[in-house]
Amino acid sequence: MPPTLPGLLRRRAVYNAHWQIAAYSFTLRELSHHEHQGEEYSHDEVLLCEIERLLEAQTMSSGIWLGVHWKNLPLLSQHHFNGSTAITIIAHGEPDWTSLDINAVLGDLSASYSIGATAKRWHLSQPQLGERLALIELNVQSPDFAVLSQQVNECRKIAPNAQLWVNDIDSREAAEACFQLGADYVSGRVFNWPQAQQLSFPDSFLRLNQVLNLVRQNTDAKIIAAELKSDPALSARLLRYVNSAALGLAQPISNLDQAIVVVGNQRLYRWLSLLLFSCKGDQELDQTLLETALTRARLMELAAATRFSASECELLFLTGLFSLLDFLLRVPRSLLLAELNPPATISDTLQDKATAFTPYLQLAECSELGWPPEDLLAQCQLDSAEFNRIQIDASLWALSALAS
Repeated sequence: MPPTLPGLLRRRAVYNAHWQIAAYSFTLRELSHHEHQGEEYSHDEVLLCEIERLLEAQTMSSGIWLGVHWKNLPLLSQHHFNGSTAITIIAHGEPDWTSLDINAVLGDLSASYSIGATAKRWHLSQPQLGERLALIELNVQSPDFAVLSQQVNECRKIAPNAQLWVNDIDSREAAEACFQLGADYVSGRVFNWPQAQQLSFPDSFLRLNQVLNLVRQNTDAKIIAAELKSDPALSARLLRYVNSAALGLAQPISNLDQAIVVVGNQRLYRWLSLLLFSCKGDQELDQTLLETALTRARLMELAAATRFSASECELLFLTGLFSLLDFLLRVPRSLLLAELNPPATISDTLQDKATAFTPYLQLAECSELGWPPEDLLAQCQLDSAEFNRIQIDASLWALSALAS
């Protein structure tokens, strides 16, 4: 097995037509020659070993999609992954037809993996191969709807029975267009449109925000408790949280005043902020947005941990968390911030004013789309390996937080 190479994995979320995260696509960051420690370890070997290690430490509730070159598919027989995680292998490149029996390899792998491929024109000359593929990846070459429609039709010819994943889209509108054309999955910049914006907030948001403001102002626990009691469901959720295994209290608590004191204002503010993502009711997009927002928040917090104080890192966390609320509620961000009234640094950062937090928000946003530019990493005083570790740690933390 190759030696451990730190901070190698990158991940990208894959969304289905219901805007749920169906899978994470994992790749490696670019490796310079000296990091390879010899040519005997190929890119795909390193990727498979890193995923094997990841799954030894963490079960992924979403599927994992891995790009492997056709010629390296036999490597999969040397690896044993956590059986509870669904893995899809997406073959890319072009096989060496003289040295590789593709049908035999696919037959051996089909019991353990779903097999897909990146769309290539040569597939059209191998119809028997296309019939065996469960997934086709289409990397968007043009935002033009007519061109995209033609590309989707070609993918259907390549693999008539496969699901279609359109990668590298640049807007929510493009994602919706892909779904209309029959795509099953999309990846890319999907949380960036202001469609159907409203000028009002749900009642549940207003009630919750009232409590948030009391907490932020360090109001007496009795006053906060009195406000919470006006919402029995919220009161019950807080008591459930306080008595959960996460806090590990020796004795159960049934008194709201005591619960607020035990949790503390900082942790209570963070917990209430998470509940803002449920203000629209049980909608399919809410959980996806919460997972994305939690990942952004944790990534910002971790990335800045060596440069900022604990209280500033808490503000960084909240900046990442609030950065998707306007999208969720379909309200202008300026209106949202006026209603939330967060600390000035959070508000300024989210209104695109230059602050010390700005590079970290940009870093979190870039991490969802691909690889952040080197100058942005430099602004955050991170190297590639550190960023990769932080990105994966943030993703796993968000999944763990949602599960608990």
